Amino acid sequence: MKGLFRNNFFTVWINAKVFLIFLFLMGIVVTVIPAQTLQMYFVMIGIVGFSVIAATAIGNEFSSKWGKYKLTLPVRRTDIVKSLFLNQFFWIIVGTLLVGIVTGLSYMIHGFSFDQFSGIFSLFILAISISFFMGALFIPMIYLAGEDKIVVVLIISLVCAVGIAAMLFNIPLFGNVIIITCALLLFIVSYPLTICIFKRKEY
Repeated sequence: MKGLFRNNFFTVWINAKVFLIFLFLMGIVVTVIPAQTLQMYFVMIGIVGFSVIAATAIGNEFSSKWGKYKLTLPVRRTDIVKSLFLNQFFWIIVGTLLVGIVTGLSYMIHGFSFDQFSGIFSLFILAISISFFMGALFIPMIYLAGEDKIVVVLIISLVCAVGIAAMLFNIPLFGNVIIITCALLLFIVSYPLTICIFKRKEY
């Protein structure tokens, strides 16, 4: 299990390094310029971006045929799926922490009002929820659709995730609680669903 997770990590790390450089440069701008619009873009791009990059672990498995080779090893299909979900969860946490540090630093330097804090908190919830929705939709869908449809499935998953999150986010009073709860529940439910789909495949 550790080996599977480690392999997924290093697969994602190839693309994550480039994204980290971009995020670092953008973080400098956000820290120096106290513009709320820039902060909004930074939060969304940072958190959701890492979630999208995490999904590339599956793409590299298919392209390198590593996915088929793993089935010849003494590992269960359940562990393979679990490693993909843990990988997705890990990079969402990484993105949230990095974006949170930069955003917090920006507010420490320039100050903020309670309304600004409330707004940025809601934006964090929205970005995290989109990331979980996207992962919950993408992982089982790619096993259903096949390796030749990775880009299309990723785009569809992201668009659907944004649509679902936008609808739930606008619910009065408890929008933040509802959206993050639904996102986590879908992510959890998606795990056994993916296992069921994967076990029915020949490879």
